[in-house]
Amino acid sequence: MPALPYTAAAIVIAGVASSATLALSTDRASPAVLVCELHLSQLGQRVTLRAEAAAPVALSGTYTLDIAQYSASGVANVQQSGDFSLQPGQRVRLTEAQFQGRAQDLSARMTLWAGGQSQTCSTLSL
Repeated sequence: MPALPYTAAAIVIAGVASSATLALSTDRASPAVLVCELHLSQLGQRVTLRAEAAAPVALSGTYTLDIAQYSASGVANVQQSGDFSLQPGQRVRLTEAQFQGRAQDLSARMTLWAGGQSQTCSTLSL
């Protein structure tokens, strides 16, 4: 069975249009250059969530990622945080997590802090 890729959320604020296939959410609009992206893909009953950051300028910062997986028995929550460094124009994979189930049963929210700015992206349940 082929993998089904989903762009869960993409926030690109630098004079470029924002795009998202599943969901787009930002807490505040600013003239930021920091890019926050969450990507979902599904292969059979395995769902992969990939979190990425990018910027056209060199930045170092931190991120937090909150993931909720919904099922008939309740909700499982995963929280992760860490540091990152970006070179000009570089895209960095901050983390990747795999889950059993369906992509529409996952909800995730990531916030990046770097260079005096923050950017938040999230998925919404289908």
